[in-house]
Amino acid sequence: MASSPLSSMSYQYLAAQQAAFARDPASVEPGWRVLLQVLEELDAGIPQGVPTGHGALEEWRARGHLRAWLDPLSPRPAPAADPLENCYTSSLAVETAHIDDAARRAWLVAAVEQGAGLPPLADPRALLGALVEAQEFEAFLALKFPTKKRFGAEGAEALLPLLKRLLEQAAAAGVTRAVIGTMHRGRLSIMANLLGRSLARMLAEIKGAHPFPADAPRAGDVPYHLGDDIEISFNGRAIRVTLLANPSHLEAVDPLVLGRARAAQDVVGDSQTVLPILLHTDAAVIGQGIVAECIQLGGPAGYSVGGAVHVVVNNQIGFTTEAEEGRTSRHCTGVWKAVDAAILHANGDDPEAVARAADIALAWRQAQRADAVIDLVCYRRNGHNEIDEPGFTQPGLYARIAAHPPVLESFSTTLQQRGLVTADEVSTLLETARGRLQASYAEAASFRSNESGYALRPPARAEDSGVAPETLQRIADHLAAVPEGATLHPRMPRILKQRSLDPAGIPWPAAEALAFGSLLLQGVSVRLSGQDVVRGAFSHRHFRLTDRETGARHVGLDGLDATQARFAAYNSPLSEYAVLGFEYGYSLERPEALVIWEAQFGDFANGAQIIIDQFVAAAEEKWCGASRLVMLLPHGLEGQGPEHSSARLERFLQLAAGENMRIANPSTPANYFHMLREQGLGRHDRPLVVMSPKKLLRLPAAVSPLHAFLPGAPFQPVIADIPANPEKILICTGKMAYELEEERAATGALIGIVRLEQLYPFPAEALSAVLKEHPRASIAWVQEEPENMGAWRWLDRQIEALAEASGVARPRPVYHGRAASPSPAGSFHGAHDAEQRAIVEAAFGRNTARQEAAE
Repeated sequence: MASSPLSSMSYQYLAAQQAAFARDPASVEPGWRVLLQVLEELDAGIPQGVPTGHGALEEWRARGHLRAWLDPLSPRPAPAADPLENCYTSSLAVETAHIDDAARRAWLVAAVEQGAGLPPLADPRALLGALVEAQEFEAFLALKFPTKKRFGAEGAEALLPLLKRLLEQAAAAGVTRAVIGTMHRGRLSIMANLLGRSLARMLAEIKGAHPFPADAPRAGDVPYHLGDDIEISFNGRAIRVTLLANPSHLEAVDPLVLGRARAAQDVVGDSQTVLPILLHTDAAVIGQGIVAECIQLGGPAGYSVGGAVHVVVNNQIGFTTEAEEGRTSRHCTGVWKAVDAAILHANGDDPEAVARAADIALAWRQAQRADAVIDLVCYRRNGHNEIDEPGFTQPGLYARIAAHPPVLESFSTTLQQRGLVTADEVSTLLETARGRLQASYAEAASFRSNESGYALRPPARAEDSGVAPETLQRIADHLAAVPEGATLHPRMPRILKQRSLDPAGIPWPAAEALAFGSLLLQGVSVRLSGQDVVRGAFSHRHFRLTDRETGARHVGLDGLDATQARFAAYNSPLSEYAVLGFEYGYSLERPEALVIWEAQFGDFANGAQIIIDQFVAAAEEKWCGASRLVMLLPHGLEGQGPEHSSARLERFLQLAAGENMRIANPSTPANYFHMLREQGLGRHDRPLVVMSPKKLLRLPAAVSPLHAFLPGAPFQPVIADIPANPEKILICTGKMAYELEEERAATGALIGIVRLEQLYPFPAEALSAVLKEHPRASIAWVQEEPENMGAWRWLDRQIEALAEASGVARPRPVYHGRAASPSPAGSFHGAHDAEQRAIVEAAFGRNTARQEAAE
């Protein structure tokens, strides 16, 4: 056995040092203080008995939550003799040890121990009333719809009084708007009993009534995914509450809530009057990485919402997965320790403790402008859904749950013992709730939806997407000027000069800046977000100029005019999922603004695929949720490998239906300019997905003449360049056109080149007009992507049918491009260049061995 210096010490000496440390840690020398602190931390738990002294008090503050009575299914312990111990080890516990900021930690300690900054305790009778509503609602649905999934809150009924108390105190604190995102569990009860959603409507929807009017056909969604927007009042103070619709993808709604709350805050100019509330379950909150991503958005200036209040409905089980199978951390709230959040744990069988947790969480958020999380420890009385049998996998647990009285029963008994209510009063509350439910059920039989949807769309602006030359000149001159007194990087003046208007051709970066500047002058706010967007991942924007000597930053688009709209460009954290969700949520709240998310490379957008699939593509079909979000996805095979080439155009086309979004691969700066302006002016009430360029940002040929930006020069969905009597027409998209045009110029071939600038909605009329003029020419589709990717397999039959209807003699298009591949691109420039050359040669009728290898 290894020896230890402690073995030479007497027990009495060690005991004396430990006793002194317990009384006052500062009374022992530093070396002993560190050692004794470590020994305490290594101990199996909090010391038994009633500790005394400063050290013991700090221990209760730091680790009392480990001894607290939090599990409703465990025996209730006797109250602690020491009032301070009771503050930290009762049915309400708080964690403080992780908070590095001493002032924040002191605030939380004062709130817990003295009630500092908190309102008077909640009225127990009000809590009882909320519990009655929660219990009777679930019981009624179970009776009327025994075979329907509803994800009820039995076992977590305390959630309703918690949320009511939270909103009541928020209204009292001056909050006028709350944005809520929640899981399925208890959602119907929240909508009916907290937000006041029509019970008749809800019951009709559960029966099978379509949630949206017949004159606006939509696929719709199940009742426990729907959202709502309503104004409610507490003690005469009104608060508008928005519950976001969301899918079954766990926690996916979180960033949308934050983005929508931030947008509302930007409108009113105050973060503290708009409160984001996020509800989670224990298994999801620990298992989904989006939670950690969202938590880290709390600090950066472009994404902070002044703190959010989180509530975890801790069922102590997932679907059938127990806590030790689903996580490593002691509590499901461990992720909040990273950001000095207030972490509260409350026993769901003690509604008064739960209400106090709400008080502390709200007060903390308002005072500290930081996250607070309430771990509502409860249980799930039924299976994952009402049809599931939990006894198959957790027979012991569900035997205990079956024997455990509902919280309403235990709490009403307690209040009767305290003389606060009578049994007759409780019976009256129950009968009133049941009567209201029964009346609504009868009304549901004749319910018909007459609402137009949840999203109010501002009218499209009538302005031409072209801009007067003097306005463009004014913007360009301003952006090209070196800020007065600024010392910039030696290469920056040359870059700024490129922003000047050149009648011979305006490049891509200048076209984008002109689009933004012109919208700002017309009163349209512009928000651009993503990884490295301020400079531009390809060093092409430089929207923020930095003084080399002072570090001062100058944003040219901020100073165009004193009355202009707001321009905001933010470099985001290295996240796609959370940041795209945030911007989508922002766009829902502010449809009148141009909201843009740019991926560093289009390939990386797949990190946000859940947001794309569930919201960007499908939200309007499922929930009538309109968004004008713009997604810029750098796209183009240039020999940079499989992760820096493809924005997966084929995936977006696969999601395209019902004109749910616009998908474009513009090849000219002018077309990009008009697309952005059309979106900002509200011409299209749908998201815009842009396969944006890399190579074309600096390609000398990729410029547009000034007249293409002026009034009367619109966006062109099809650009055709066809000589007289062409032998062949090559149809392509994006940067491929430049390579084909270069080859035609070199060979003098009688070949027409047609660019599809917009792929969806498919510009059938414009393309048909081109094909009708040249019915004897053969047709080919040319792309740089592998055959199973890009637009080919989505477009081939559409082009064939359109060509046949247009009278083309040989309507079936031929394919020229890379062979099918599981990887979107290779990594070797030499091979890439050879393949690209082979595609061009084959398109011009020169079949080579290289083409055979490429196809």
